[in-house]
Amino acid sequence: MRRILSAEQMRQADQSAMAMGLPSMVLMERAALAVVEEMTGRGLDLSRVCVVCGTGNNGGDGVAAARILCERGWRPAVCLTGNPEKYSEQLKQQIRIAENYPVTFINSFRPSEYTVIIDAIFGIGLRRPVAGTYREIIDGINSSGGTVVSVDIPSGIHTDTGEIMGTAARADLTVTFARGKTGLYLYPGAACAGTVVVRDIGIPVGSGPEGGPGLYCLEPSDLSCLPARDPSGNKGTFRKLLVIAGSDRMCGAAYLAARAALMTGIGMVKIYTPEANRLPLSVLLPEALISTYRESAWNLQEFNRDLEWADSVVIGPGLGTSEFAGRLLAYFLDRNELPCVIDADALNLLASKKELWNALKAPCIITPHVGEMCRLMGTTPEVVKKDLIETARRFATLHQVTCILKDARSVTALPDGRCYLNLSGNSGLATAGSGDVLSGIAAGLAAQYPQLPVPPAALAAYVHGLCGESASSKYSENSMTARNVLEAIPEYL
Repeated sequence: MRRILSAEQMRQADQSAMAMGLPSMVLMERAALAVVEEMTGRGLDLSRVCVVCGTGNNGGDGVAAARILCERGWRPAVCLTGNPEKYSEQLKQQIRIAENYPVTFINSFRPSEYTVIIDAIFGIGLRRPVAGTYREIIDGINSSGGTVVSVDIPSGIHTDTGEIMGTAARADLTVTFARGKTGLYLYPGAACAGTVVVRDIGIPVGSGPEGGPGLYCLEPSDLSCLPARDPSGNKGTFRKLLVIAGSDRMCGAAYLAARAALMTGIGMVKIYTPEANRLPLSVLLPEALISTYRESAWNLQEFNRDLEWADSVVIGPGLGTSEFAGRLLAYFLDRNELPCVIDADALNLLASKKELWNALKAPCIITPHVGEMCRLMGTTPEVVKKDLIETARRFATLHQVTCILKDARSVTALPDGRCYLNLSGNSGLATAGSGDVLSGIAAGLAAQYPQLPVPPAALAAYVHGLCGESASSKYSENSMTARNVLEAIPEYL
C-alpha cells in the first residue's frame, strides 16, 4: 500500500524535513539526480536536451538536473522563463552554480530542435489557469516530437484534482518525489503524466504533521493480506450471503453479483428474486440457492427467514425502481442489522427517498457510479468529477458508510475519512454488468474478512480492476464483457 499526497501535505512534509535540519538545497540536488538517473537508466537520447524552467523551486530542480547532465558528459540547454525578479532563492543559487559548467542558457526556445525536453516550469503549487507566454511554451513542448520528462508533476496539472489548468505538458515520463501526488492519478491529469516514477529523496513522510485523512493506493503485495482458507472449515465457516436482486424476467444482474460472490470463496449464496427468475437462475447458477416472491402476494415471513439465514446482504442489482421495489428496500433497511452492499437500483430508490438513509443501522458499502452519486447528492456530474476524492469522502463521513465511487479511477472512502484510489482496471470495465460483479466481490470479501488490514471494499475495487486487465489481455477492452471479468477472479483470490 502506498500513500498519495495532496499539495498541502507535501508542503508540510517538506517543511518537516527542513525543520529536522535537512537543507532544501540537498533535497533539490537529490531530486535533480533522480531525474537524471531515470532518464539515463531508460536509455533516452540525451544528445540534445533542453530544460525549460519556471521561476520557483521546480525550476531549480531543472537547472540542477542540467548541471548533473553536464557532469556526465552531456551538453544540455536551459531556457529560463518568467520574470527574473520572481526567481526563488534556490533557483538563483542553482543558476550561479550552473554558470560554472558548460550549460547553455538560451533566450529563444525552439522545441523541435531537441530529443528530450525536461519540463520544470510549474511544480505542485499551481492554482490558476496557465495563460500567455507560459501557455505558448507548454503548447510548444507538446508539439515538439521529442520525449517529454516532467519534474514532480506535468506543468499545468492541478496537484489535488488532476484538472488541466488551461493547458498541460503531456509527459512521457514524470519523476515525482517522496510520494505520488493525487493529480498524477486522476483524469484528465493522469492522461498527461505518462509513466509515473516515485523517487525517495529523503523526505521522511509520515514522521511530520502532514495531516488530513489519508489517501492510499493498493499494490499487488496487498493481496497477501487475505488469510489462508481454513482447512477444517465448512460452508457456514465461510459465511452466507443473501443477494436481493433482479426484477420480473430480468435476472442477469442477480446472476453476475451472486456468481462473483461465490468466486471470492463465500460458503453459500441465496438469491432472493421474483418467481419468474427461478428457472433461468437455477440453470445459470446451480451453486446458488433460489428464494422467490410474487409482488401480488409478498410473504414477509419467508423474507424474514431469508434475512435470518444470512450473514450479509447485497441489495439492488437489477432490482428495478417500481413501487414494490421501494417497499422491499424500505422494509429491508428498517429491519436489517446485517452488513450489506447497496448498489444500482437500490441507490436510485434511496436518491428518491432520502429519508431511508435514517434507517441504516448496519455496516454498509454503497457502490454508486458518477450518475448515481449525482442523484444521491442532487448535483451534477461536473461537480462530482471536479473533486472525486472529496466528494466520496464527504458522503462517506456524513452518512457513515463505505462508498466505492466508480469512475475511470474509482475511490473507496471510509466512514473515518480515509480514502483509497484504485489504479487498476481499464476502459473495458465500462460495460453492462461490470458493477454487479464488483458488488458481488465486495460483498463476498466483506462477509468473509471484516477485519482485514486492507478495507475489503478497497480490496474489492482493486481486484475488480485487475480482473478487467486480465480480461482485456484475452478479449481486448472493446470486446470484453462482465462475464469475462468474472472468469478472471480466480487469478487473484
